[in-house]
Formats: sequence, C-alpha cells, structure tokens
Amino acid sequence: MIQKRWSFGIGTIFSLIVVYFIFLYSKDKGWTLLAFASKWYLIIVGGLMALSFGIILLFVLISLLMLLLAMMKLRRFGKAYKRKKDKGYIDVEYEVKE
Repeated sequence: MIQKRWSFGIGTIFSLIVVYFIFLYSKDKGWTLLAFASKWYLIIVGGLMALSFGIILLFVLISLLMLLLAMMKLRRFGKAYKRKKDKGYIDVEYEVKE
C-alpha cells in the first residue's frame, strides 16, 4: 500500500512563490479575505519548511561539532602518548672499542 507523506520539494517552493505574488496582488487590490488566506498559507507552509531546514541544519552543525571535538581529543591523546613513550628513552652516543 502506498502512503502519502509530507514532503517539501520544488512544487512547494513554486507554490510559495505564486502565493506570495497572489498575496501582493490581493493586498494591492484591497481583497482582504484573499490577502488574509494567502498570508496564513505563507506563514504556515513557509514556517514548516523553515522548521525542517532548521532541524537539518542543527543536526549537521551538532555532528560537525562532535567530529571536531573527537578530532581534538584524539590529537591530545596522541601527544600525551608520544610524551609518555619518550620519557623512558635516553639518546646516547657511544663507541665500541676493540
């Protein structure tokens, strides 16, 4: 069974542009009911689109921040491991006498 889900695509963006011009035209002509309906359509549908894009952007930013923190932690761990490894090591020059 095919189920219709909410999705935002090119058609939704195109409809928002068309409704915006309808809003401007109806506001200019003084058609208050059409201006009111188109304004609320823009607020609701545009708000839902902005909310979904905001959630996606927030998810991407949080993921990048987690990656950055992990990289910094790995770099710090690598330096600490290198320093710990170097402590028990003395560089000495010597000659073998025969």
